[in-house]
Amino acid sequence: MGQIKVRGKMQRVAVIDDNRVLARNVRYSTVKGNELISYASQSAHIAESNLRAATLAIREAISYFVLNGHHVDLGKFGIFGIRTKTKSALDVEQVDSKMLRRMSIGFTPSKELKEAISTLKIEAVVE
Repeated sequence: MGQIKVRGKMQRVAVIDDNRVLARNVRYSTVKGNELISYASQSAHIAESNLRAATLAIREAISYFVLNGHHVDLGKFGIFGIRTKTKSALDVEQVDSKMLRRMSIGFTPSKELKEAISTLKIEAVVE
């Protein structure tokens, strides 16, 4: 089970035109790829160089498949794929690439990850 901390911060809420204290999760540092590989290699008892090579291959494979229109299912982690916002047309003959307004990479967490988030221990930090 994981744990996160929340801290209150005074902020103006425009909808009600008033200042309120809003709870925000405390954001820790960003874990770099090298740190992740080191941790995983120790946990799995796999040479760091082997894990680094495998990780690079997996990253490249995910990019290849996603950029070629596939969704990539990473099991208990979730699914990556391209999401688009498009304009509409009156008939199929009007469809062209100019109808794409925006493309982005989408991530949908797995059911297991969503359930794990719901079991997080939340601690309020008072300053």
